Amino acid sequence: MASHPLDGNGHDTAVVVAHEIYGVNEHINGVAEMLSPYRCDVFTPSFLPPGVVYAREDEPRAYREFTRAPGVAGMGNALAQYTDGLRERYRRVLCIGFSVGATSTWLASETGAVDGAVCFYGSRIRDYLDIQPTAPCLVIFAEQEPSFSVPAVAERLAGRKGVVTEVHPCRHGFCDPGSPHYSAGHSRKAWTSATQFLGLPR
Repeated sequence: MASHPLDGNGHDTAVVVAHEIYGVNEHINGVAEMLSPYRCDVFTPSFLPPGVVYAREDEPRAYREFTRAPGVAGMGNALAQYTDGLRERYRRVLCIGFSVGATSTWLASETGAVDGAVCFYGSRIRDYLDIQPTAPCLVIFAEQEPSFSVPAVAERLAGRKGVVTEVHPCRHGFCDPGSPHYSAGHSRKAWTSATQFLGLPR
């Protein structure tokens, strides 16, 4: 699994960006670039077969192939192993995930492999509400999810130790500039919440 930090400045914080069903596409690389002003090393591992990145118009195929392998649980396990492998080199290991990457991040947050996590519109978190993160976790939802009631899930998470939720009046993908549901204003607000929650140093 090839992945390299954007720089090698000897920072003591690692941030792993967990991708969506499409793989490490322009959006994920853009998130990594957005992290460049912070004093951290950024990793963008792919949990798809080597070299595979799906175009947005291939969403049905991307979803079908992802659910076949690795699947959310498989990606969560792989992500936990990946972040745990960074522990010898970094004082803090953080994770930011989007969609299936967010749900995988949610799963990995229970293993002790991360010191902080942000989950952007991980709709499948609804299937894993028994998870208790061992590190602070910010869950950012899009309010307009067609497959489930976001307020009901957010309410289930309310009061959970170490878990903070935000609900934005947007649709799934609102932080992705390439998505038809992109909302620049809410994306900025969510990103500010994420960086502040993780305490990323500049």
